[in-house]
Amino acid sequence: MLPGNTALLISLLAFWLNDTARPIIYYLSTCEGLFELVTAECLLAPTGLYLDYYRRKALVQTAIEHNAFQEALRSLPPSIRLDPFNIERFMYWVVPELNPKKQQSPTVIDVDNTDILAPTPPQDKILKEQPSSFVAGVRDPAPVTLPFSPLQPVAKAFLEQRIHEVQRQILLDESVIRRIYHALLAGHVILTGPPGTGKTELARLLPEILWKDEESTEEADVPSSTSTPTGYTARLVTATDEWSVCTLIGGIAPQSKGGVISYSIQYGYLTTTILNNWSKDYRKPEEWKFLYRVPVTLESSSGQSASQTFRGQWLIIDEFNRAPIDLALGEALTALGGKNDLLVPIEGGSAELPISPDFRIIGTLNSFDRNYLNQISEALKRRFTFVEILPPTRKHRSAEQAIVLYKALERISHLSDMISVAEDTLFWGEGIAIEADDAGLYGIVWFDDQHPFREAFEAAWRMLEVIRIYRQLGTAQAISLLQHMLIEGILQEYSTPQAWIEQALDAALCDTLADQLQVLLPDEIEVLLLYLTQERTAFSEAYQQLLARLTPSRVYGQLLSLGSINTMDDQPFLSDAEIEQIAVQDKPEVPSTKLAALFHLAQPAFPLRQFTRRLRTFKAERAL
Repeated sequence: MLPGNTALLISLLAFWLNDTARPIIYYLSTCEGLFELVTAECLLAPTGLYLDYYRRKALVQTAIEHNAFQEALRSLPPSIRLDPFNIERFMYWVVPELNPKKQQSPTVIDVDNTDILAPTPPQDKILKEQPSSFVAGVRDPAPVTLPFSPLQPVAKAFLEQRIHEVQRQILLDESVIRRIYHALLAGHVILTGPPGTGKTELARLLPEILWKDEESTEEADVPSSTSTPTGYTARLVTATDEWSVCTLIGGIAPQSKGGVISYSIQYGYLTTTILNNWSKDYRKPEEWKFLYRVPVTLESSSGQSASQTFRGQWLIIDEFNRAPIDLALGEALTALGGKNDLLVPIEGGSAELPISPDFRIIGTLNSFDRNYLNQISEALKRRFTFVEILPPTRKHRSAEQAIVLYKALERISHLSDMISVAEDTLFWGEGIAIEADDAGLYGIVWFDDQHPFREAFEAAWRMLEVIRIYRQLGTAQAISLLQHMLIEGILQEYSTPQAWIEQALDAALCDTLADQLQVLLPDEIEVLLLYLTQERTAFSEAYQQLLARLTPSRVYGQLLSLGSINTMDDQPFLSDAEIEQIAVQDKPEVPSTKLAALFHLAQPAFPLRQFTRRLRTFKAERAL
C-alpha cells in the first residue's frame, strides 16, 4: 500500500523515464476530477476504484486501484485522452463545475466560529484522557485503512443467511429484519416496541452479523491484529434524565488529582465512539483534518468474549426517550441531518470532527413509556427511521415456547442436577429435551406425555396469550414468568399438574406480570376476570353482555385489541372490515367461534386465586 503522495511521485518518475508512452500523472486535480465524474455518474466506477468521500478524490495505493483508475480514464472521449496534460486540464475544469462548493478541510475554530485558533496549546494544556467509561478502543497497529464511503449493502447471496443467523438468537420475522436493514442503509434507526421484545439485543447483533466479512465464522479464533475487519461492533449506553450536551458531545468537567480540583475537556459518548473509527490520537484536534478510516479492535458486542477486528463502531442509545435527547444532542442534530462534521468543544474553542458515512446511531424506545417520558421533537424524528418490534405472533408459538423454556431452565440450572446442557441441547431429567433443528430454531421434545409440568406449561402459555390481547408482553416477560414458576415447582418438588398450576403458576403471575397490568382499562381487566372466573361455555355470552354495556369508543377499543392478535396462519382474528361492521351494530357482537379461538375456550380452566384477587383490586382502583 502506498502512503501519502507516493502515487504522484511514482507516476511523475514513470513519465520522465518513458515520455513516449505518456503515462498518466496522478495530479491532485486529476484525482479530484475523476471522483466528481464518477459520483455524478458521468463515468462508471470500475471494480477496485477507491473513492475517498471525505477528501472527495480517487486514491491510488495499490496495483488494483491503479488499474481501476486507468480503466476509468479510458471511458473519457478520445479527444481528451490524446495527451495526459489534456486529461489534467479537463479534470482541473471539472472540479469547480461539478462541485462549486468543494468541501473544505475541517479546521479548529474559535467559539464565535469566525477565527482560526492560536497555535497548539502547551503540553500541560493538552486534553486529558477520558475516564474508563469513555476510553477509546485498542487500535490495530497494522497500517490498514478503510474507504471513507457510505454503508455498503450486503450481497444478496449472503443476506438471507445472515438474517437466519439473527433469527437463531431472536425470534423475529424476516420481513422486520429486512426493514431494519434497509433503514440502516438509509441512516440512523430507532427500534420501538413493548418491553421485553429484544430491541437492545437486536441492536447489538445486527451491525455485527449482517455486515460481517464473507469468510468470517463464529468459531474463528484469530489474533485481532491479523484478522480481517468484519462487521461493526456497537457501544451500548443507557439514557437517563440527567443527560446533557456534555454527556453525548463533550464539555468542561472537573478532575481531582492529588486532592487538587482542575477542569478540562472531556468528550462524550457520541464523540468518543466516532473517534474510535478514526486513525489519529483524539487528544490532538488540530490533526483531525488528517484523519483516515481504520479498523477498530474491540470485544464483540454480540456476547463473544474474544476481541475481534471490526470495520467500525456504532453507538446504541438504550431507553432513548428517557433523556432530554434533543438537549443532549445539541448541534449534533445538524450533523445527523446530513452534514458530515460534528462540532466538538476543545480547549479554547471548538473543532469539526468528521463523521464517517458508514457510522450509525441505533436507539431503542419502549412504546409503553411514550406518554410519560421526554417527548422527541419533530426535528429529531426526521433524522431517524422508526421500526416497531412486536412480540412474536401465535404463528411462532412453538418456537417461542422452546426458547422461553430453554432460557428459563438454563438460568436455574444451578438449582437442580436434573438440568443439563450438552452442546445446543438442554435436558430436564428424562422427560424433556429442547434442541435446535437444522435451521437453528428450537423445539421441545416431550419424552413423557404425562410429565406433570407439561399441562402446567400449556396453561401458563394460554394465560400469557390471553393477557397479550390487551398488553403486549415480550419474550423476556415470558422467560421471567416461567423462571419463577420453575423455581418454586422444582424446590417444592411439585408432582401434580394441579400443584404446578394452582401454586407455582399462580404465584409467578402475581410476582412477575400482575403489576404490569395496572395500566389496563377497567373493561380490559374485566375481560381477564371473566376468563379466570367464568365457565368456558359461559364466557362468550358474558363477553357479549360486557360489550353491550360499553360506550362506542370502548367497544371500538375492544375490537381493535381482538384484531391485533393473529391466527396460526398469521392473519388477524378480526379483519379491519369486520371491526368496522361490528362497531356500528346496535348490539355489537363478536362471533363465538372467534372468541373461542382467541381465548382458548376449548381448553379447561384452572383456579388462579391470588392472581384473580390482584386483578379485582386493580379493577376497583381504576373504577375509583
